[in-house]
Amino acid sequence: MKSLYASGITLLVGLETEYITELDLQHLETTLAALKDKVEYLVGSVHHVNGIPIDFDMPTYERALGSFSGQNDGDPQEQFLLAYFEAQFELMERFKPEIIAHFDLCRLYCPSLRFRDYPAVWERIKRNIRFGVGYGALFEINAAAFRKNWETAYPGKDVLEVS
Repeated sequence: MKSLYASGITLLVGLETEYITELDLQHLETTLAALKDKVEYLVGSVHHVNGIPIDFDMPTYERALGSFSGQNDGDPQEQFLLAYFEAQFELMERFKPEIIAHFDLCRLYCPSLRFRDYPAVWERIKRNIRFGVGYGALFEINAAAFRKNWETAYPGKDVLEVS
């Protein structure tokens, strides 16, 4: 399509990444190497924590959250959030996607969650944003949050205010 319509429009070819396990990142590396210059941009996103989807439905989200119960005597919510932002950072660091999608999807089913209540999480959020800004990433503003009963698009206002 790109060559067929080149005289009339500019089409960019991109792909949205996923990070479920290390194997996904390895496959992404292989895919990008095979496609060389055909992929012009990456949308970096994380939809799984501990290998469990976090945006499918509430019971599946709760299963992902529950997968941190009993680990290190820590707060399962905090461990869940840390795992999400660590996976996001690894994806960003390894591939430097041009667009970071739904930055705070990890609170999809609890939009009133305050990241600042978890200082270690908040530090990782700031790290991820600064890292992305440092290499020139764009951050998606996603209005799908309104369909999911959020009062704002995501990322939420607290994330948007990070400087």
